[in-house]
Amino acid sequence: MADRCSRCLYTADHPLGMTFQDGVCLGCITHEEKTTLDWSARRALLEETLRAHSRNSRAYDCVVPVVGDAEDYFTLETVLSMGMSPLVVCVNDMFRNDIGWHNLHNLITRFDVDSLVFSPDLVVYRELVRNSLRKFDHVLLPFLQLHTSFPVHIALQRSIPLVVWGQNQAVEQVGKFSCTDEVEMSRWYRKENDLFGVDLKTLIGNGAGVRDRNLNFYRYPEPAALHARSVRGIYLSNYIPWDPLVQNNGALRHGFLPQRQSGTFDPYERAGSSVYYGLHDLLKRKRIGYRKVEDHLTREIRHGRLTRSQAQSLASRYSCSRIDIRPFFDWLGVTESGYRWFVDHRLAVVSASIGDGGSGACDTAISLPSSVAELLMEGAEPSRSFIPFGKGLRI
Repeated sequence: MADRCSRCLYTADHPLGMTFQDGVCLGCITHEEKTTLDWSARRALLEETLRAHSRNSRAYDCVVPVVGDAEDYFTLETVLSMGMSPLVVCVNDMFRNDIGWHNLHNLITRFDVDSLVFSPDLVVYRELVRNSLRKFDHVLLPFLQLHTSFPVHIALQRSIPLVVWGQNQAVEQVGKFSCTDEVEMSRWYRKENDLFGVDLKTLIGNGAGVRDRNLNFYRYPEPAALHARSVRGIYLSNYIPWDPLVQNNGALRHGFLPQRQSGTFDPYERAGSSVYYGLHDLLKRKRIGYRKVEDHLTREIRHGRLTRSQAQSLASRYSCSRIDIRPFFDWLGVTESGYRWFVDHRLAVVSASIGDGGSGACDTAISLPSSVAELLMEGAEPSRSFIPFGKGLRI
């Protein structure tokens, strides 16, 4: 059985699981299938779905969950272009830098939409992040619990019948489903794909000192309650041919601010996060053997903008970039001795990628093919990271 795709960079170790057919991963096969789909008919099906949920006496037709990412600009623009009245819902992950807050506030202002930004109890949230790091070598699981649950709670509470998500990751990355399956968000889908099998009970275990009453929004609503209110969650990428680099480049015309990253060429995805290409990326390499740039390179192979050999060369070049992870441990309240212990005992296998003097790119410039470079814009550098906004705190 193959353990590495002959077309892209993915292996059997992908966190969402990977299946191969004749040496080709199902993600590549599913992507190729898209060339045979009638996208005009699929878009018409999306429009029909949205019309069926358009408001009568309700203030909002749908909830659009956002993080302030470039993808959110495309998602929101698409929803508005189809005549919907969305409520934008965002969970504050406490990890944004000044670029992240700019992009979120600009999204809401530019499209002139109503919004709701939820800031979780910081003491509880920090404890969950600490537990997630200790048990799973992952710092974003508590945020993902909230991001995939809180918007659904809002839809349920306000009787808004539709939650519109952007990309269906299980389709776009590993091809678990076809677009024509029209898989929707559910408790099962969320656990298996968004949370990598780690539900709230597993995350907490017997190590997190938090009260159950503080965790309501971390839990997905009961299916019976959602069914009673006819609340559904759909993914736009099931109905629209999804090309993140092209779409995210389009966010620039709306004032989106990309961020320069030392570990990848993509300045759009998760621009504004203080951890995504920092400790999160380092832990990803520890858990599964590769960093985020290989997801981006695989994506570009499938869209025909890179060859596999070009992508392999670029992956090797980006692997030498170094990450300063100390600011995260300052945010978490870890002592210097505790930080050193964690680096020595838990991060020894990736210690070569840790740069205590600051994050940094490779020593030599990396040249990208024009097919990719023409869709990029040089990103900005953040001036402040881990900005604590909300719950009585302010920038």
